[in-house]
Amino acid sequence: MKHELARLEIFLTRLAFLLCGKSVYQAFADCLPLNGNERVLDFGCGMGTVAYYAAKKLTHGHLTCLDISERWLNACRKTLRSYGNITFLQSESLALSKDSFDVAYCHFVLHDISEDELERVIPALAKSLKSDGVLVFREPLNQAEKLSVIKRQIEQNGLSLKDSRVTDIPLIGNALESIYTKQ
Repeated sequence: MKHELARLEIFLTRLAFLLCGKSVYQAFADCLPLNGNERVLDFGCGMGTVAYYAAKKLTHGHLTCLDISERWLNACRKTLRSYGNITFLQSESLALSKDSFDVAYCHFVLHDISEDELERVIPALAKSLKSDGVLVFREPLNQAEKLSVIKRQIEQNGLSLKDSRVTDIPLIGNALESIYTKQ
């Protein structure tokens, strides 16, 4: 996993957010199964590109934005400064409370995590979900081998595939969006 990023990378992400926010990030947030009162985890929140749209839907819920990078979290705080229902966590330990989230999502994060780390990350995410909780991810389709590892890890940790689709992301290409539920 990358720890700290150059200011240029944050600037380029902010530019993409401003230019393509609705077609890329809001489209993903709109796929999240949110009614407005859920406890939600944004795993690998970056500067809050998806969280910006998800937070709008959580009128009576709570969003936890987690990232390993202090710079990304600071950028995320700026993006989400107008919301009061958000907690920001900088963590590599993944000491997430058991059964604490209704929904957890990852947007273009899991493919950047090594297989060894995925063996630690995915069980922690699965445990953090409440019964009937949902894990949603969007990952680049050109990472087929890594996607197989991710899907296998998710299924080995007691989550079942509910829905999956391939979508074309502007400026990025084809991506796999999958929704898994915890039994």
